[in-house]
Amino acid sequence: MSHATADVCGRRSLTALAGLALISELAYLAVVFSSQSLHETGTGGHSLLTLLALFAGTFGVYLLAIRIASLAPQDGRLTWLIVGSAVMFRLTLLFSDPIEEIDLYRYLWDGSVTIQGISPFRYSPHQVLAAATEAELPDDLARLVSLRDSAPEMTTILKKVHFGELPTIYPPVSQAVFAVSAWLTPPAASLWVRMTVMKALFVGFDLGTLVLVVRLLRLTGRPVGWSVIYAWCPLVIKEIANSGHLDALAFFLATLAIERAVAIVYRPAGSPPRMRTGAIPSALLALACGAKLYPVILLPLFVFTFGRKLGWKYAGIACLVFAAVLTPLAWPMLPSTGRAPDDDMTRFDPAQVAPRTDDAPPVPPQSVSMAPRDPSESLRAFLGQWEMNDFLFLVIIENIRPTASLPSGEVAWFSVVPEDWRLSVIQTTESLLGIEARRIPFFLTRAITSAGFIVLACWLGWRASGDDDRASWLSAAFLTVAWFWLLLPTLNPWYWTWAIPLLPFARNRAWLLVSGLAFLYYFRFWLAHHYSGSPLLGTNYAGPMYFDFVVTWIEFGPWFVLLFVSWIWRIGHRTRPNAAGTKLNSVQRNHHNA
Repeated sequence: MSHATADVCGRRSLTALAGLALISELAYLAVVFSSQSLHETGTGGHSLLTLLALFAGTFGVYLLAIRIASLAPQDGRLTWLIVGSAVMFRLTLLFSDPIEEIDLYRYLWDGSVTIQGISPFRYSPHQVLAAATEAELPDDLARLVSLRDSAPEMTTILKKVHFGELPTIYPPVSQAVFAVSAWLTPPAASLWVRMTVMKALFVGFDLGTLVLVVRLLRLTGRPVGWSVIYAWCPLVIKEIANSGHLDALAFFLATLAIERAVAIVYRPAGSPPRMRTGAIPSALLALACGAKLYPVILLPLFVFTFGRKLGWKYAGIACLVFAAVLTPLAWPMLPSTGRAPDDDMTRFDPAQVAPRTDDAPPVPPQSVSMAPRDPSESLRAFLGQWEMNDFLFLVIIENIRPTASLPSGEVAWFSVVPEDWRLSVIQTTESLLGIEARRIPFFLTRAITSAGFIVLACWLGWRASGDDDRASWLSAAFLTVAWFWLLLPTLNPWYWTWAIPLLPFARNRAWLLVSGLAFLYYFRFWLAHHYSGSPLLGTNYAGPMYFDFVVTWIEFGPWFVLLFVSWIWRIGHRTRPNAAGTKLNSVQRNHHNA
């Protein structure tokens, strides 16, 4: 192809990509004008199906953009088009109402509490709501009551905090960002302004991650056009710019730790030893855990890689640095010996994990203890009871949970293990460990999935640590995060954003579909509102159960099948001799796996 012809093709690719950016922007503008906050209109007043259709359209455009960007000339024009469009999309949704998400209310309350000099782990929102102004209260709780009454917006925020019976679950690094947002916001600001300031901070971390993705692509010699996989991902844009999830902070720090690890591990052999200790990436990984705990899953990959590439002495230093940074960050969340007695505190209701059909948050009980709470209470509830939108976890737990006493509308169609086997497992576990029978199915499923993931993470870390290819190492990091997500009992779609910065390094195209199918999670809200008591389509399942036992198979099944088929094809393609009697070389394999 002549230079002139290539230039014409390049301009056409950029023009096509610019056209797709315009189509996406129009769709996002339609989202802005169609969306309403869940707690302003209620699920019944939501144009939810219209919004999901708009996001489905942007996802289709996104897949086409990935194809065009990978074929376009990989130069500065392409980079600026991708990054500029990404900024435009985010700014558009930044000023929209959060769609079916209310975590921002907790962030806003926690930030305001922190700048009062009070730990947000000390009292639950329900305690502050229930406290009477004229009552004799501990000094710190009295200050929170004054904060509650300082402005109508603060009272509104406090009332709309989800799971208000629990103290905060968010670690100190995230709390610091919440506090910065509260400090930047004028005291008389409206609720919309307060939410927008908070979201703007997370969009900043989101765009910082995009810079890191471009950097990683250049470090590995991959096409810079693949940055569109992160930059234009509708799920990332919705969950950060619209919903304002703090995960943007956590995956920015995790991606920065990964980028620094790649730069240090694959630094030229003559580099000074002090630059090759892995201390900086380990400290960054600990900070990421201080924002949200999930990045700790990357520790085996880091340790094995530092040990085998740099030396086990340097791996030990990295572990010490990680522990030294994380320990003070985790300290405020550790269990407290001064916790309120169980019979005096508001108990967590697992039923609230399901989307509420009523717009109003739960009303605090008339009698609530004013004693400080156990800082670890929320984390224990999350790890021991939370289950939502799961798939692999769901299949396992529904084959452990006894069903004899359940109505037919709550028995999963894929529950096939004989009942007497389940009862035997429950009774044996109860007698050995002394755990309540009702908690055993979740406990055992957690144990099975956690053990499976630990083995997988260690295997991926050990295998990647012996590879000299940066892209293979990043692929192992992606698979570690991706399979951790898949094995969780709580597959919130914004949790998948943890993996998307590393998605350009996935070796199977099937993973691209997850970001689109994850939007089906929000269909549960619609089903819960319209069919909460009515069985659907000839099944015994009403709205929420229909989602759990039927829709999740549509959400996860197609790409699981595609993932398996693609994996089988790749294995066969690797081992099948070509016309010259040799295997495909690594360059060809990388092309097919892109």
